[in-house]
Amino acid sequence: MRTNKILAAVLAAAVTASMTACSGADESNNEVSTSESTTSSAIKTTSADKDTTTATTTTAADITAPITDVSDADMVKVYYGWGGSEDEAKYTAEIFCPEGAVFSENTLENYAEYGSVMTATVDDEVNEYSASSVTHWHRDAYSSEPTAYPIIAQLYFDGEIDAETAAENSGCSQKVTPLGFKWNGYDVILIETTYTFMDYGEQTDVFVGVEYDLDYWKAEEGTGTISDLTTKALFGFDVYSYGWDDLTQDQCAWIAGELFGVDSGVTDPFTASSEDASEEVADIDTTDLLGTWIDLTSDWEDTYFFDNGGYGSYTSGFEYTFTYSIEGNVLTVFYAEDDIDVFTATLDGNTLILVDEFSYEQRFSKATEEAPADENKADTEEENEEDTISYADTILGTWTENDTGYYETFTFYADGTGHYSYEAEGGSYECGFTYEFFRSDYIDIYYDDGDVGGFQIVIDGDTMTIRNEYVWDLPYTRQ
Repeated sequence: MRTNKILAAVLAAAVTASMTACSGADESNNEVSTSESTTSSAIKTTSADKDTTTATTTTAADITAPITDVSDADMVKVYYGWGGSEDEAKYTAEIFCPEGAVFSENTLENYAEYGSVMTATVDDEVNEYSASSVTHWHRDAYSSEPTAYPIIAQLYFDGEIDAETAAENSGCSQKVTPLGFKWNGYDVILIETTYTFMDYGEQTDVFVGVEYDLDYWKAEEGTGTISDLTTKALFGFDVYSYGWDDLTQDQCAWIAGELFGVDSGVTDPFTASSEDASEEVADIDTTDLLGTWIDLTSDWEDTYFFDNGGYGSYTSGFEYTFTYSIEGNVLTVFYAEDDIDVFTATLDGNTLILVDEFSYEQRFSKATEEAPADENKADTEEENEEDTISYADTILGTWTENDTGYYETFTFYADGTGHYSYEAEGGSYECGFTYEFFRSDYIDIYYDDGDVGGFQIVIDGDTMTIRNEYVWDLPYTRQ
């Protein structure tokens, strides 16, 4: 899909709230400490950075010297607990990068500087997953009762939910599956924690790792006497799927084995699925594509439309126009801003199957209406050119939104340039841009800082309403 960048302040607030609430406790006190922060800033951007965890290293002496070249790093050292005294970092692990994945930029930067990290994140764009190292402690390890625990730890260790967290979550359940192999003598397990968070529907957190005995210390109140203690803890990885399909048990086991650097006993399930998807597919004639195709794989009723002039559109909430070509069984779709989708296409009667370069499959049913009459490509281009001037005059001037609290402002000049600004806590931001109409009601914006944005517009008097996949009917008022 083409991605058009635009401020998504309303969405950003919702995502940030969801991440903060779902991630649970602030796992920090004077005796046992880690530091993680989740941030989401969506000013003038289309998607959150996948690396949303900022790792803070310990003050203990580094166990390994800083590496000098992290570009090809395939292993990092991770702290996952403290020893019997404040200065002894007892628990460390070597985490390996799975085949085909990469360590996040943040992980590599911290490791290059300190020679160790407290959180290591790997991303695999092809197999569509990420995994971040994480430690969950039993509540005994806290010096005082935190306001909330991560749900996984509450269920696994105690079988009950903290009252405050329970008020925001419901339907919490947990499935624990031994994966049949060990790491450092510990049995590796898969923990799937399912819950309903506020209005966001049912969610499942996937953790794969081990339970171990955590040695920690506490200072006795009043005397300051330090006691060395032991309780239960979990160390492993929160695993997230980028795609619509959940990760399978074999995929989680293989990922964990790769990360821990041990044999999971599972053959690479991603390679196997890629080989299955690479079977020969019959060629498709262009005329077979003509008409409207409705998505069968979701409830959204997304549609593709193809005409015989090489033009088409994809509708998902709002419409994207494109040109396309098909050679053999490869369908290539060209959007604005040089965005391209490439599919392997298969026709099975009135069913069109599209498989993208990441092996994600969509199935479309042919709509009952007849394919459109032949159109001359030159005539179509001329009509499109005429359409693009519909809002060229009425959009000129300055427009400001007041709903999000950012007071985002666009100023459009007649020469195709403009000025963009917004206000935020601690300061403001502004930059110039150029713009052009992709079609009569869709504008593309090229910001001076290198970002590219786009949105559908409707202008009614002194109100301009914009829409894209990140904001829906956000009003701006002419100044």
